[in-house]
Amino acid sequence: MVQHSYSKHQKIRVLKRWKEPHGLTLRDIARREKIGKSCISRWIRNEANPVAIKRRGAVHPELEKELARWVLEERSVGLKVCDSHIRETALEIAKRDDLAEFRASVGWLVNFKKRHKLN
Repeated sequence: MVQHSYSKHQKIRVLKRWKEPHGLTLRDIARREKIGKSCISRWIRNEANPVAIKRRGAVHPELEKELARWVLEERSVGLKVCDSHIRETALEIAKRDDLAEFRASVGWLVNFKKRHKLN
């Protein structure tokens, strides 16, 4: 699936068109604008703020900072760092820092790698 980025002006134009008494369905507007119906539906639901949804940052930034530093150090000496090892090390840091609620889930790992540009 291709993800598109739409400007604030495009979103506002589509939302205005949706509000007009025109007899068009959401599907009709989506076709005319060449934008996915689900995308427009989301804009309608979030109409109070048509600008892009802000991403949430790290819940434990210090843990992530230390972990990212560790990954980069390991890689700098030529070692490959697999995902399971990253999660394991994250849990060790969390335990040391008394972060009992931290889980190092697969979803957390994916987002951690995105936030720190670790591919």
